[in-house]
Amino acid sequence: MGCHRPAATAGGRAALPSLSFFLRRPLRLHFSFPTSPAAVASLSFQAARGDDASSVFLQTPSVAGASFQVLGSAEGHKTAVPAIFVFGDGMLDVGNNNYLPSDAPQADYPYYGIDFPGSEPTGRFSNGYNMADFIAKDMGFKMSPPAYLSLNSSIKMETNFTGVNYASAGAGIQIIMNDEATIPFVYQVKNFNDTVSQMEANLGHQKLSKLLAKSLFLISIGTMDLSVNIWRVLRYSRKPSPFNIPYTLSSYKAIIMQLYGLGARKFGIINIQPLGCQPWMRKNLENNVDCNDSMNSLAREFNDGLKPLFSNLSSQLSGLSYSIADFYAFSNATFMNPRAYGFVNINSTCCIPPCTPEHEPPCQNRKQYWFWDLSYTTERAAKLAASAFYDGPARFTAPVNFKRLIKMK
Repeated sequence: MGCHRPAATAGGRAALPSLSFFLRRPLRLHFSFPTSPAAVASLSFQAARGDDASSVFLQTPSVAGASFQVLGSAEGHKTAVPAIFVFGDGMLDVGNNNYLPSDAPQADYPYYGIDFPGSEPTGRFSNGYNMADFIAKDMGFKMSPPAYLSLNSSIKMETNFTGVNYASAGAGIQIIMNDEATIPFVYQVKNFNDTVSQMEANLGHQKLSKLLAKSLFLISIGTMDLSVNIWRVLRYSRKPSPFNIPYTLSSYKAIIMQLYGLGARKFGIINIQPLGCQPWMRKNLENNVDCNDSMNSLAREFNDGLKPLFSNLSSQLSGLSYSIADFYAFSNATFMNPRAYGFVNINSTCCIPPCTPEHEPPCQNRKQYWFWDLSYTTERAAKLAASAFYDGPARFTAPVNFKRLIKMK
């Protein structure tokens, strides 16, 4: 579910606050932006057609086969794509939540980042790099592009531009928690819209269209939409309310269409892992070892809906291509035979909350643990998954892997 900066006490950092912060305060919206599937879809189709009425979007015609090269890494060597634009939740967040109020899920304190260069806690929910970093590395970048909120000036299209990471721990497809404690998916796209305006001022419309069409749009979202529904059940001992997966998928589709209207063409989608096997879920079961089958069933239902969703979009929207990375299947394969993947523990956390120097230190054999904290994987687990999604066996990606996706014209 994500970690939150422990509240300070006279004796130092206190234990993590209750996850009830999700329901604690009413939503407060700070700007006007279409959030309903119908509203976003209407605008997105206008943008795809190039109608003037859709001026909120950058109109980008199909640029299949266009050629655009930039130097996208600190070392100056060529990368597989001009840039990466990252959207999603804490699995891909590289520090956006550092800039949110302290009740937001945050990871900008030790022991987070203990294995990052310099043992620096960067805001990644990991002991080191996360999946966004490793997918970027696979494409020739040094790491994930920087967090959007870390940028203290407007975008400059220089040779070391690598893209932008908008992901925020706690984010959902729906607006499911206090908007000051995360950046929901639709707000992340609003931030990308602002980025597009800055980029267009530097590049002009035609060059920008080519760059965006050849860039990778990496997305991992949906975990929180399912998790919060289950958390309400655990917190208040109520029967689960009917979770409307079709509506959530409809909202997902509308936001993807919105990104398409802004110029995105290549989508790398990471589906939802077996949520019922996360340590925070196992802790609520009698033996703390078994997975929660009901939660996993919800994840499977959501994941099954992603395939026809993107298949339909690719047939409706000219130039749209995609790869769905099956994080659920990869996780399950690891859980079935952990030692084959080099893991000795796939049930519990390496770093026990609140994961600070004032409390118990993390496990020493971090490369042998799947879970770093109650929700997120270790650096090594993220690296193995990213490798499988980028250029791994066909059973973990559909219809193509990320490497083939970015080569498609």
